[in-house]
Amino acid sequence: MPHGSHPTGYARLTPFQARAVLAALLLTTALFVGITLSPLARGQVGKPLVGAGDLALYRAEIDRIRTGEGYYQAAAEELSSRGYPTRSVFNWRTPLPTWLIGHLPDPMFGKVLLCLLAAALILLSFEALSREEGSALARPAACVALLSGPLMFCLLDGLYVSPCLWCGVFLALSICAYGIHRPGWAVAAGLAAVFLRELALPYCVFAAAHACWRRQWKELAAWGMGLLAWLVFFGLHWLQVAALIHPDARAHEQGWMQFGGAAFVIATAQMNGYLLLLPQWVTALYFMAAMLGFAGWHTPLGQRAGLTVALFVTAFGFVGQEFNQYWGTLIAPLLCFGVVRFPASLADLWRAAELRVQGSGVQGSGFRVQDS
Repeated sequence: MPHGSHPTGYARLTPFQARAVLAALLLTTALFVGITLSPLARGQVGKPLVGAGDLALYRAEIDRIRTGEGYYQAAAEELSSRGYPTRSVFNWRTPLPTWLIGHLPDPMFGKVLLCLLAAALILLSFEALSREEGSALARPAACVALLSGPLMFCLLDGLYVSPCLWCGVFLALSICAYGIHRPGWAVAAGLAAVFLRELALPYCVFAAAHACWRRQWKELAAWGMGLLAWLVFFGLHWLQVAALIHPDARAHEQGWMQFGGAAFVIATAQMNGYLLLLPQWVTALYFMAAMLGFAGWHTPLGQRAGLTVALFVTAFGFVGQEFNQYWGTLIAPLLCFGVVRFPASLADLWRAAELRVQGSGVQGSGFRVQDS
């Protein structure tokens, strides 16, 4: 078999198992598409914006920092004046991304920096996939093309102030760094992500556990020291915020545990410049294609990317309100990797099921395709 055409995990299934997977895939896809066409659908696309929004909040904080105010003073004033709930510490963003942009000579330098990181992600993703594919460059090129969807947010005016956008780029950089066997870079990018937004913590814990399982003690020590530093950082943030929370501070009317299930998961997967312009049922198909691709991708890179997406998707099924749809920017770049693996996964699954079209119906072919 030529290098770069490795069979997926589905090639090892028996005909019965493969047909069961195909049936489950069709039923789940139909369910997800049905949810997007029903009153259960969630997401902010097409709905009126209540207030100026988080991006306006971040820009206002940056403007105050540029005039000499401290981050926490600026955050307290802006959150209060804009009617944000402030009773929970988790309603206050950690200072690093806003503070950093506020102290640059020009805030637009922040956009330039984010775009450079996005360009680095494109290069690293191409290199990581090329090392798996050998001389076959179609899949790496397709991944680069797909990445233009989630990464176009880095170019769009004003979105560079979003901490989640930075966090998602660093998460993908971390996984791609593992793909080119640069664990030091991977740890640095993963820790940068969690310092920018605490939502990256599950990935960092997973990566540390994975290093422990593989007995990579130096890597585990790096993760351990980095996470310890983050705990100190977040503890200091907690103390600063706690001193600013007034007894009459407003809390969210609803908690974070919303059990949004598939509807919220699909909404987060829609955080892609192309998918936002299309009906949400297209996102359901895109998401299912990505998950099928990940499930059959049994290489170190594929398993790490797939497990990371599965970790966040599982969390999104339980945690997050509808306006948190933007959390999808954490995994949007990674979904592209799963989608480019979909054709190979589906082809192996179909062959394993031993199906072919005869006349007007689909019947068993009576023979088994053997790996060459």
